[in-house]
Amino acid sequence: MLLWRKAVYEEWFHYAKLAQQLKRKIPRAFGNLRKFDNFEDWWRDPRYGFELFCEKPVGRLVEEVGAKASVTPEQLLMRVDLRGDPEILLRDFAALLKSRDITDDYQSNARFQPSRAMKHIAVGARESDYGDFKRENKLRAYRETYLLAQGSTYRGAALKLGWLQGDKDYYLNKHKWIADDGLDYTGMPVTEYQLVVDNRVKKVKRHVQQVEKIFDSIKHGTFP
Repeated sequence: MLLWRKAVYEEWFHYAKLAQQLKRKIPRAFGNLRKFDNFEDWWRDPRYGFELFCEKPVGRLVEEVGAKASVTPEQLLMRVDLRGDPEILLRDFAALLKSRDITDDYQSNARFQPSRAMKHIAVGARESDYGDFKRENKLRAYRETYLLAQGSTYRGAALKLGWLQGDKDYYLNKHKWIADDGLDYTGMPVTEYQLVVDNRVKKVKRHVQQVEKIFDSIKHGTFP
């Protein structure tokens, strides 16, 4: 089984493939990602994908044992009266587990594991019945920004991403806005224009820095 959503491993693949193209280190077990055109082909390959991230078999957690069976500190030997009502048996079993302070946090034993719980990895959310999404795929957004920033300025990347409405001439001569006095104005003061650009440039820079941190995590066998 998998403990994280498949979308997490898909982003892991895309980041690892990008890192490999840039001559960054990735786990050798991931193989030569240049040979795979898409995530699904890599995921289904018996040498990679699912096999790298699935949980290792742990055997049966509940089984019938003999009267002389020995138990380890992590195990509990019980006596169950099979004549009891099933609902009462389950109630008493749950109470016994609670009294032994059993944790409900399963520890992953997969070969490669994400670095944090699923709820803390923003890979988007499925579309709801109302056609909206609760969370965006921030990891994909970081990748897209990073790629646009390659061979371009951060300001140029912000323009391509649509984070700026236009070039400097647009803001200084054509931009429409309403001032605090309620009047409509055309054009923006140079200082305000620069503030808008600086904010967008900083956003691009943050995304690029996030990708670099993720590359470092991949090198050490985890993500993101």
